[in-house]
Amino acid sequence: MRLMKRRLSLVLAAILVVSPAILQGAVIDKIVVVVNNEVITQGEIDRLLTPIYHKLKAAYQGEDLMRKLDEVRQAILGQLIDEKLLLGEAKKRNIEIDEKEISAKMSDTQKRFGSREMFERALAEQRMTPKDLKAKYKEQMMTKRLVDEKVGSRVIITPVDVSEYYRQHADEFVQPEEVKVRNILIRPKEDLSPEKALELAEDIARKLKELADFAELARTYSDGPGALDGGLMGYKRRGEFLPEIESAVFNLKEGETSEMLKTELGYFFFKVEEKRSGRKLSLSEARRQIEDVLYGEKAREKMKGWMENLKKHAYIAFK
Repeated sequence: MRLMKRRLSLVLAAILVVSPAILQGAVIDKIVVVVNNEVITQGEIDRLLTPIYHKLKAAYQGEDLMRKLDEVRQAILGQLIDEKLLLGEAKKRNIEIDEKEISAKMSDTQKRFGSREMFERALAEQRMTPKDLKAKYKEQMMTKRLVDEKVGSRVIITPVDVSEYYRQHADEFVQPEEVKVRNILIRPKEDLSPEKALELAEDIARKLKELADFAELARTYSDGPGALDGGLMGYKRRGEFLPEIESAVFNLKEGETSEMLKTELGYFFFKVEEKRSGRKLSLSEARRQIEDVLYGEKAREKMKGWMENLKKHAYIAFK
């Protein structure tokens, strides 16, 4: 028996959702809902609703648009109420976050903007300061730590759970057929006319029939994936190739090279180095995947019950 703390973010997806533009902070405006000692403002709702509104406006009109907007607004309001409940509970339990963790998060965010100037400009566009964002990150970390303690640490997956799930869903744990393949792609480009590209492809076809080294030809001529590594694409499954070349590749035996295959991208050649037949995964091979599935199911169940209890004892007032 062991504790499971992986992928908690999947469980919190419907609760700890941040606005599509992560740099969106609170403004002082009309209070819409009071949740214990926390408040939800009209500005918070609008900032979450605005990007969704633009998408809905492109798909709906008139009454349909208003109905969809109302549905989304209610969902956002419910999300924010849950978020405030969790934040208030984290504060009540005096959950602390190390300043170094918050600074590291701020630093990572700034790096994604390329420069501090661009970072601060983005903040300003959202009517935020670095101090505002830092406070937001702190609240998110407090909430996540609370949920880790109240939900994540209490989810237990036993070997019996795993074995039973495997027995009931054995058909889902199948390793599909795979091929380890190299490729060469010759395509027309600025310095290679369509006629010259065809001539080069036909020359490569002749060289391959003369047993020239496939990897060396790929390094020399190919515009395809992994050209510098001799055209190595690694292991591929059905559905990962263009339809017009998939059957040709999977019909090759180990060590065989395809004929020249003409596609819209250009002229392809493939060499299959290894084939793996489809097979059923063993329990030990599927264990990690099963544990993640079971963890998600049990954590969502615990989270739902805990949130219902928080709401039952909370003061929630609509203004």
